[in-house]
Amino acid sequence: MVRKEQFGGIVGLSRILSLRAPLAPLRTQKAAVAVALSGSATAAYLICFFGAGYAQSLWLQVLFSLAVGPLIALLFRIAHDAGHGSHFANVWLDRLTCRLSLLPSYHPHSVWLLLHNGRHHSFTNLRDSDYIWIPYSKQDYDRLSPPRRLLERIYRTTLGAGLYYLCEISLRMIAVRPKLVRKMKPVYVRDALIAAGFFLAQLAALALDHPEPGVFVMRLLLAIVLPYLVFNWLVGFASFLNHTHPRVPWFSRREQWSFYEGQVHCTVHVGVPPWMVFFLTDLGLHGAHHIDPRIPIWKLEPAEDRILASAGDEIVFEPWTWARHRDIMRCCKLYDYDAHRWLDFAGRPTTPVIEISEARA
Repeated sequence: MVRKEQFGGIVGLSRILSLRAPLAPLRTQKAAVAVALSGSATAAYLICFFGAGYAQSLWLQVLFSLAVGPLIALLFRIAHDAGHGSHFANVWLDRLTCRLSLLPSYHPHSVWLLLHNGRHHSFTNLRDSDYIWIPYSKQDYDRLSPPRRLLERIYRTTLGAGLYYLCEISLRMIAVRPKLVRKMKPVYVRDALIAAGFFLAQLAALALDHPEPGVFVMRLLLAIVLPYLVFNWLVGFASFLNHTHPRVPWFSRREQWSFYEGQVHCTVHVGVPPWMVFFLTDLGLHGAHHIDPRIPIWKLEPAEDRILASAGDEIVFEPWTWARHRDIMRCCKLYDYDAHRWLDFAGRPTTPVIEISEARA
C-alpha cells in the first residue's frame, strides 16, 4: 500500500489524481489495434533481421541493418506499454507481449519490470532508489578511479549516451547480479537465461546455410551488433533527456522527495518533432507517461496537450533544439544534492539553485 506521505501528503495525492482524472478516457486501446501494432512490428523486425543477414547484396544488407535498431526500439515501446498493463486489456496477454517484445533488446522480463516499474516509476529521481542516469555528486565523482571518471565524462555526451545505456543498463540486466536487483530471485536468473537463449537462437538463424566464417561474422555485425548499438543509443539518448535538465532536481534524502515531485517536476516534457517521437521511444511524451503510465504511448500526445493546458506552470517544458540539447549536456554533469544545483566536472555550478520548496508547493 502506498502511503500518502510518499505522494507528498494529502495535497500531493489530490493533485496527482486531479491531473490524471481528465486523462481517463485515453487509457483504453482496442484489442485489434494492439494486435496490429505487435504483429506488424514483429513482422517488420523479422523481415529486416533476416534481410540484414541474408540479402544478396551488401548495400541491401546495410539498409536492412539500419532498420533493425529502430524496430528493436519500437518493440521495446510495445513491451513498455504491456509492462504497464496498457497495451491489451487482458493481463495475461500484456505479460506475454511484454516478455516477447523485450527479447530483441535482451532485457530479462522480470528484471526490467523490477527496475522500470518498481524503482524508476515509484522513486523517480531519488538517488538510492531510481536506477538510471543518476548523477554523481562532486565528492562521489572524485572517489572514482581515473578510468571510471573518464568513462563518466564520455557517458554525458550525445554519442556517449548510447555507451552509457549499453554498459550501465543493458549489459547489467543480462548479467544480473545482486547489486542490481538487491535480492536475487530464481525468476531473474530464468529470464536472463531466456534472453541469452534468444541470442543463441539468433546466431543459429544466421548460420542456417553453414556460411564461411567471414560471411557469418558480417551477418553477425549487420543483423545483431550494429542494430543493438543503435537501439542502445536511441534509448540512452531519450532516457537522458527525459529526466535531466537544469531545472530538474535530484534527491539524496527521502524526506525532501515525494511521488508527486518525481512524476510532475522531475520528468521533462520535451517538445520534439513527430519523427523523433517515433524513433526515440516516448521522448517528448514521457512527462505525460509519468503522470499516468496507464495511457498507451500511442495516446500520449493528446494526454500531453491536456496536461500542458491544465498544469503548464508546474511542469518543466523544453522545446528541443540541437543548441539547447548541447546546453543541457554541458550543464548537467554532476549534481549538488545539498544545494540542489547542477555542476560541471570541476564542481563549478552551471545552473541556479533549484528551489525545492517552490517545486513542491
